[in-house]
Amino acid sequence: MRVVSAAVFLPLLVGMAWVGGPAYLVFALVMVALALFEFYRMMSSKGLAPHWKSGFLAALIFPIGVYVRLRTHRTEEWHVAGLLTILLVAVLLAELRRGSGKQTLVNVSATLLGVLYVGWLGSHVCALRELPWSLRQPYALGMSYALLPFFLAWSCDTAAYLVGRGWGRHRLAPGISPHKSTEGAVAGLLACVAAGLLARIWFARYLSVPEALVLGALVGVFAQLGDLVESLLKRDADAKESSSFIPGHGGVLDRFDSILFAAPLVYYFLVLQVYGR
Repeated sequence: MRVVSAAVFLPLLVGMAWVGGPAYLVFALVMVALALFEFYRMMSSKGLAPHWKSGFLAALIFPIGVYVRLRTHRTEEWHVAGLLTILLVAVLLAELRRGSGKQTLVNVSATLLGVLYVGWLGSHVCALRELPWSLRQPYALGMSYALLPFFLAWSCDTAAYLVGRGWGRHRLAPGISPHKSTEGAVAGLLACVAAGLLARIWFARYLSVPEALVLGALVGVFAQLGDLVESLLKRDADAKESSSFIPGHGGVLDRFDSILFAAPLVYYFLVLQVYGR
C-alpha cells in the first residue's frame, strides 16, 4: 500500500509543481488544511478545545499571503505580523466568549501551535514554487525549488525506514518513537547527503557540490527531527497515526511531518546561501 500510494501521489505532485501558479497553491492549501484537521483532532482527543475556525482561517491565509507577496515582488513580511496580531486577538476573544474555564491557556496555545506548526511552516511549500518571482528568474525554475525538499526528505525517510526495519537494533528515541533506530537514522542521513548530490546532477544544478552536501546533511538531520516532533505530539495524544487518510502511510501529517521542517530549511538556504539574499 505504501508503494501504491506513492505511485499515485508522486506523479500528481510533480505535475502540479510543473504547472505551478494557482494549482500548486491549491495543493499547499489542501495539504495545510488536512494536516491541521488531523492536528486539531489530536488536540481534541486530549480533551482540549482548539478554536477550529480561527485556526483554519489563519493557517490557510499564510500560503495565500506568501503567494501574493512573491508574485508582487514584495520583500516585507507584513502579512505575517498582521495575521498573527488578528489571530491572537480573535482567539482570546473567542475564548472569552466561552466563559470561565480551566483550560483557557491550553486551548489558546493549542490553536496557535497548530497555525504556526502546520500553517506557517507549511506555507514554505508554496514559497519555494513562487521563489523565482522574488529572484527575477524564469518561473519554470520554481519546479526544481518546489521538488527539492520532497526529494531530499523522502529519500531520507525511505532509507531510514528500510534500514531500520531490516537491520535496526539500537533504539533512537524509545520514549518518543519506539520503532525508530539509530541505524535507520544514520542511513537516512547518508541517503539524504547522497540525494543532495544526485539532485545537483539531475535537476538542481544551481547548487555547488559543497552546497549540495551541506543541504543534504541539514535536511537529513532536520527532516528526522520533524518526524520525531510529530511522534512526540502523537504520543502525548495517545495516537498511533494522525489518521488513515493515505493508505500505507497514515495521515497527511504523518507523511508531511518531515516536509514541515525541510521546506523552510531549503527555502532559507536557497535565499541566503545560494543566492545571497
